[in-house]
Amino acid sequence: MPVLMKRSPNETNRGVKAHIRAQREQKERHASALMSSCGNTKCKSSWLKIWRSRQSPIFEGKWACSQECMQQIVQAAIQRESEGNSQRALHQHRIPLGLILLSRGIITQQQLRKALEAQRKAGAGRLGEWLVRHKAADDSHIAQALSAQWNCPALASVPHDPAAMASAFPRVLMDAFGMVPLRMAGRKLLYVAFEDRIDRCLVLALERMSGLKVEAGVLRDSEFHRARAEALRAAFPKTRLLEAANVRGLAHAFTAMIEERRALYSQVVRIHDYFWLRLWRHPVPVEDERRLPGIDEVEDMICSLTGV
Repeated sequence: MPVLMKRSPNETNRGVKAHIRAQREQKERHASALMSSCGNTKCKSSWLKIWRSRQSPIFEGKWACSQECMQQIVQAAIQRESEGNSQRALHQHRIPLGLILLSRGIITQQQLRKALEAQRKAGAGRLGEWLVRHKAADDSHIAQALSAQWNCPALASVPHDPAAMASAFPRVLMDAFGMVPLRMAGRKLLYVAFEDRIDRCLVLALERMSGLKVEAGVLRDSEFHRARAEALRAAFPKTRLLEAANVRGLAHAFTAMIEERRALYSQVVRIHDYFWLRLWRHPVPVEDERRLPGIDEVEDMICSLTGV
């Protein structure tokens, strides 16, 4: 017959205490979820509003006990994003594009002078375009030189799935700033392509909004235009566009959308003179499981301040 092992009184007491402690912690977590404190640091009345859902809306991880408190939280975020220079900083290259091509033996001094003169007379167009027109270089040479200028990779346009990439960035901003999301590598790396210059402000905003690492590079001119045309034909998340006269008006518009949609998560970032608000209809995956959402999982609002 099997021998029954008896527990000592101390072991029994420890087990009972652990069970009681686990039950207490579970009750505390439940109570905390039900009685979340307002994310507005100036609010003193959140405990009175127990009828307001604690699950949504959520803005940048903060719950608000009322629409008024939510607007104050949103306005503080907009003011945070407004700090700094709103204009695009001019990038000063160490070596001009023409000199890079000269040093690599791609073009001659005479070809460079002709392209510069044509550019000056036309008053438009990039140097690389004029060199290609004059058959002094092809677009692959220009892409490699731009890669050296911007210290970034020269990317390939394939593989590229426009439908899968459509939720990465709003269509209106993609069209305005000349960027194309190309593909994901693994779960955390998103490749995006620019035509002739890397917009660091845009890259940082995309990283903050998506939670992904963004690798920016340049594409050959012909490949970029083809990829961009394919991307702009895809279906994008629903987007609202508006203008606001001041920060208060912008905060009011964003708050109204957050409250109306009861977003499970929302966030705002600034890209030059535009403010991009994104709302998630489903919980945002944890950092280790970040991915691009489906086009029906998010909704965007793009706003510019007329006073900026």
